[in-house]
Amino acid sequence: MKRIYLLLIIFLLSITPVVFAIDYGGVISGEVTLEGDKEVFTSGNAALMPWFSMPIGESDLYISAGLSIFFGEETILVPELFRLEYSFSPIPSLAIRAGRISWSDPSRFTAKGRFDGADFLYDLGSIRLGAAILYTGLLTNETSGINISPSDLKDYANTYLAPPRLLTAVYGEINEFYPFERGNLHAGFIAQFDISNSDYHTQYLLLRHTFVYNIFDTNIAGAAGLVNQADGVKAAFAFSLEGGMSIASVIKDRFSLGLSWSSGNGPNAAAFFPVTTEAQSTVLQPYFSGMMFIRANYEARVLPSLSASLGCRYFIRTDSTSFMDPLLENKSYFLGAEIEGSLLWMPFSDIAIMMTGGVFLPQTGSAFADNAPARWLITLGTILSF
Repeated sequence: MKRIYLLLIIFLLSITPVVFAIDYGGVISGEVTLEGDKEVFTSGNAALMPWFSMPIGESDLYISAGLSIFFGEETILVPELFRLEYSFSPIPSLAIRAGRISWSDPSRFTAKGRFDGADFLYDLGSIRLGAAILYTGLLTNETSGINISPSDLKDYANTYLAPPRLLTAVYGEINEFYPFERGNLHAGFIAQFDISNSDYHTQYLLLRHTFVYNIFDTNIAGAAGLVNQADGVKAAFAFSLEGGMSIASVIKDRFSLGLSWSSGNGPNAAAFFPVTTEAQSTVLQPYFSGMMFIRANYEARVLPSLSASLGCRYFIRTDSTSFMDPLLENKSYFLGAEIEGSLLWMPFSDIAIMMTGGVFLPQTGSAFADNAPARWLITLGTILSF
């Protein structure tokens, strides 16, 4: 009996460092949105995301799961696993992550968000090389933003799981790149296999270059892709340009100009198909396929705890089919301008209060009906970490 007690004490002492190394907490977020033109609509969402992390030998485990609630015309409860990441380094220069992880492609507009799979990153100092294999079919459709292919016959609007895609990627990064050893070059290749019944496969060659010098910064990204459909293979393209300048003043502020363009459907080209969707503005919220927009933005940190931004975008379609709206009256490509702004107040490091809003002016373009009213949207949100 004494031997059993001794073994029990030894076991408890052996796991004590691990138990006390466990870190845990949570995030509560919520937002309410008012939007309208001639009528006003209310919607919103809230999420509870508890998490914990712990070391396991030379590796780390992070888990976050919880519940999201969406309300509007109907209320939807979505339980989900937000993150399950196991990370370790078998050698100092190699980092491996596996599970449900956050990942972004080199262009930053083709595939980014949460995926299930594994990522390998080999760090050689100024050069980093990586590879990833990722899957989307176990993610939650409501929150993952996985793009539905144009030829997909399944109605994913009423399903819990996202469209199934298998991604394989290789990528690299060169730091201290041209010019003046102040640039960073990112490059990669992604093959996307649609393993639903739509048979819509894509491949992407991706590039991005960033450069910061004194008060100036630039970001140039591009993607060249092949879209494999039942009727053949077509090329698709996209790029994004942005230049910014930090203005010397009593507050920390930045002014930027940008242009983004993606190919549309045509006789010799296909609409650019990003794996993940992302709304390109506050009010109109078009996706990137078949779209071009010019933007100007000013952002400033008015106080250490208060930041503000004000911007304008003008939208131009690159085809007449990718973006659809019930008030589109003709095939003109000029959609119109949108003005948007935001405020972010962080009175404490674990509390953030945000307000965003904007107005889209269809009469500044020629694609909408002559009587199409202006559209507006205001969102108030908060995030509490504990």
